[in-house]
Amino acid sequence: MSMQTGRARSLILLAAAFLGAAAARVEAQAGGNTAAVVVARYPEAAASFAGTLVAAMIRELGDSGFSPASAYVGTLDASLPDSELAGAALAESKVRWAAVVRCSLDNRRVLWRLSVYDALDGALVASDARAAFAGLSALPLMDESATLVAQAAAALRSRTAPGAPIEYRIRFSSPDDGAAVAFGGGSSSRLIGTITEGGLVAPYAAFESAVPIVATASKDGYWPRAYAFEPGLADEPVTLPALMPRTRHSLSAGTAFGRLVGLAADYRYHIASDSVFLRAGDQAWFQVAAGGGSRATLHDELRLGLGAYLFLPRPSRFRIAAGSGLSGIASFVQSDAGPGGLYFDLSLDAVWISYEWHWPKMAVFIEQRSAYSFGIDAGLLRRGWWEAGHAPMLLTAGAMIKW
Repeated sequence: MSMQTGRARSLILLAAAFLGAAAARVEAQAGGNTAAVVVARYPEAAASFAGTLVAAMIRELGDSGFSPASAYVGTLDASLPDSELAGAALAESKVRWAAVVRCSLDNRRVLWRLSVYDALDGALVASDARAAFAGLSALPLMDESATLVAQAAAALRSRTAPGAPIEYRIRFSSPDDGAAVAFGGGSSSRLIGTITEGGLVAPYAAFESAVPIVATASKDGYWPRAYAFEPGLADEPVTLPALMPRTRHSLSAGTAFGRLVGLAADYRYHIASDSVFLRAGDQAWFQVAAGGGSRATLHDELRLGLGAYLFLPRPSRFRIAAGSGLSGIASFVQSDAGPGGLYFDLSLDAVWISYEWHWPKMAVFIEQRSAYSFGIDAGLLRRGWWEAGHAPMLLTAGAMIKW
């Protein structure tokens, strides 16, 4: 069929369906129809190349499992884009698949594009675009292009219509008002908003099903924290763990086993937040010796030292701290049966290890401690390692507040 100069001409070749037209449409909606229609758009000058492309497309569709094509001639608006050309041909032919062939000449080059559309949802399922010298050498390339497109479309012949999109927006809850929340972590993170009045509704974003999402919360003065979760369809907020503040100071109180009639206090100054710290502590306790004529002895121990958190991340709930230092104990002895007075012992805090469980503003701890007495003349302790009852380590337990 010829048309006026400068206008494109169209050739529609309709493949025979396995069933009748009405049944074919029902079968196409169920995903089982293999009938295909080929729509060609080309100027008169490119007719020979377009004919080669149409023939190759029909042949390759048949070889790939689509039902054989039979010629059908019709007219379509040349200005329509490929998707609308395919839609119009599918509506008229009542088949499931449409292959659109575009061909043109540009000086001494031939350009073509092959596209396959599915009537189920109008989706483009396969496409290939190429250019070559306008001669016999272009024909094998056209055959190759048709083969690739037909095989790609055949691989999706069993596709089903996608369900309606669900605009699921993730909601977050957090006790940290003012914290910024981002999807991902590090330099690749994408900021989505700020926690306000305990919550945040994230902008809509598409995520792959059953793949964990990483959200990172951060706030000035706090350690950032990443949290992984899987999105669900239930309208329940994702609860972000409370952020841990960066600690500069802490003050603790407790008592030691073997020094239960007493109280210990300790202050830490963090040179690096939740990392390296200086500590100063004081512990006072009473001790009553067995036997008549003895009265309570008052002890007061001053400790100075250096410590650090080891192994675990700084915002962790469970942390281990260790360090060393010096200890001085002043003892006031009262006795009716022997000499009394004031004594002083100097010791090396060789090693202490603290096992701690942290919340944002406080923590509890148990500390093991091993010390060595220098046995100075002014003291009561002999030279050597301390003994707490029959154990070489002194145990202290207590709680601390942090700021």
